[in-house]
Amino acid sequence: MTWYPIKPVISLSLLSLVLPAQAGLLDAYTSESAPLAGKVWDTQQRRFTNLESVLEQTPDGSWLLLGETHENIDHHSLQTDIINFLASKDRLANVAFEMAHSAQQPLLDGANSGEIEVTPEALDWQAGWPWEWYQGPVTAAINLADRVVAADLTREQKMQAYGDSSLNVPASQPYREFMLDLLFESHCGQMPKSQLGSMLRVQYSRDRSMIDAINNNTAESGVSLLIAGTVHTRIDLGLPYWEPDLNSKTLLMLAADKDSDPASYYPPSYSDKPVADYIVFTPGFDYQSGC
Repeated sequence: MTWYPIKPVISLSLLSLVLPAQAGLLDAYTSESAPLAGKVWDTQQRRFTNLESVLEQTPDGSWLLLGETHENIDHHSLQTDIINFLASKDRLANVAFEMAHSAQQPLLDGANSGEIEVTPEALDWQAGWPWEWYQGPVTAAINLADRVVAADLTREQKMQAYGDSSLNVPASQPYREFMLDLLFESHCGQMPKSQLGSMLRVQYSRDRSMIDAINNNTAESGVSLLIAGTVHTRIDLGLPYWEPDLNSKTLLMLAADKDSDPASYYPPSYSDKPVADYIVFTPGFDYQSGC
């Protein structure tokens, strides 16, 4: 018997009207008042790309460092969307959080296995990281990731680093000067400059803790995520600075305004190199200074 192809009765153009369009990951993050919101800028190629392509082309066994502004709710929603997207493609490996310290790891493992309820009380979630901000990405990670990793130091470990004057921070002088100024400004100019060296030791120790968490939880297949503040994920200041061979890419999430030039959003640096591999623009956000 000979089979003959049957001509479709609906043209492709008509079919596109019948089938619903697939929503993009960033469709919910556009804004009329911010032309770049919902766009991704590739700082190396100096061109726009799309988030789906970035995630799909990220190699197995590597990490994406998602740099957030902590109080921006859009950033937490987008983190949740990224976790869900990678899981839907069967490419999600582990998810690490700056917001969880090492003593919480048994609780996160228990939640991962279903033995512990996913509540702030059961996870001993710290009040300094409001649960209403992080419930989305943490819950998604617990439900979908192979492992949820506590990447930060405990308070006691931070205090130990603060008081350990023998702890060497192997940074260049330009890095050191820039970070000391940044720490001074982030504490509203109220911290005595004599204490800034101690704060730098804490910053370095926290970065090393996150690097250790990554190195100890790298999967051979799939993509792993680190969710952390922008400074920890920046190429010039954070984890990639201390470990240049770290198998990672940085996606910096930044709130956009009316400016349509991506380069104008590059954070100040002591270096002329881009501070991230990609910038993901989210809608404008009214940041309230704590000073």
